[in-house]
Amino acid sequence: MRARKRIIITSIVCIALAALAYFAWLFPFYEFETNDYTTSLEKLRSVDYLNTLVPLLIIIALSAVGIALCVWLRKLMAKTDKRYSRFADVRTSRTTGNAPKQKPAVFMIVRWIVMIVFSFVMIWGGLIFGLRMSSISIPILSCPWNTEQMTESSCYYLSHLNELFELPIKSILIFMGSTIGFTILLGRAICGFLCPMGLVQDIMDKIRQKTKIEGIAMNEKMYGALTPVKWCMVLIFVGLCFAGGNFCNFCPAVAVSPILAGISTSLYVSGFLMILVLMGGFFKRRLFCTVCPLGYLMGLLHKISLFRIKKDCQACTECGACYEACPMGIKMIYTERGKADVTDANCIMCGECVRCCPENNALSVTFAGAKIYTSSREKIMSGYKRGGNHYVRK
Repeated sequence: MRARKRIIITSIVCIALAALAYFAWLFPFYEFETNDYTTSLEKLRSVDYLNTLVPLLIIIALSAVGIALCVWLRKLMAKTDKRYSRFADVRTSRTTGNAPKQKPAVFMIVRWIVMIVFSFVMIWGGLIFGLRMSSISIPILSCPWNTEQMTESSCYYLSHLNELFELPIKSILIFMGSTIGFTILLGRAICGFLCPMGLVQDIMDKIRQKTKIEGIAMNEKMYGALTPVKWCMVLIFVGLCFAGGNFCNFCPAVAVSPILAGISTSLYVSGFLMILVLMGGFFKRRLFCTVCPLGYLMGLLHKISLFRIKKDCQACTECGACYEACPMGIKMIYTERGKADVTDANCIMCGECVRCCPENNALSVTFAGAKIYTSSREKIMSGYKRGGNHYVRK
């Protein structure tokens, strides 16, 4: 009965999302009188650039209102319902998923620098530096409407295969070669290090931490509930090119890269979804990454990626800190007791599992077999100070 119920619910979700995707252009979020896909340095310095930013500013404002409303409702429910209050204490990051504050690792500093620099280059690089790397494509959700990017994004042609095969053979080979090459070289580290949508979600998570608002620590059942959504997104991403639809009207990245680059492009369902991405990323780190279709397709090649997550099962004490810290909800890192390689198709190589692991060398991030970031008890203990006969968090 449970399996049948799950199949029915998944089918309903698939049909609803597919219908929404196919008729995405019927739900305008913000429309410009004329879509202007040209941009220049002069335009970035003009008042017209502020007009271009209007839909993004509306999205940010509506997201802030939605977040404030969710926080108010949560406090109201906790105040009026004691049962919910106890439930919330268990489910939020106030009691789970938080590692003690410790000195930032070089790996984490590098990751943030690369994310910020690459997002800047992808959005404004071609415009500012005047450099384009021909047809080289990186498989991330950086919107192809922004033609001034230094490199192309694979997502457009992968969701518009009919247009891909209309290109000259040379262009197709360069596209496929660069896309597959980057995927093998980096795997889903592209999501953790390069994707502008990932940076946006990480910034929302940092804002939540600075405002000291409780996040949501999801459990295995909650992650399982997102699986049908992920598969629906994958089917929509791959299938719309055959059904005659346009995934760009459905993709939240349209509300970020082209608008920041000064392109006046109308938003449809993508505008509504971007609000959900910002709100979801605020309460649950990298929520959109758990259902991102392009990220999952890249993850299918994780077996041959040069980035790996390795585990010393003898050093592991099964504390579960890695599972609580993982923004993608990968349980195998915690449960695996035999294999050294615990790389999963959903892993974005953010290093959070390694950062929160309290055992020396129990977990490590490797590149081409070389360890570049390992867990350390000393680093964990740097977040504590002695208080009498025991240690407390600083």
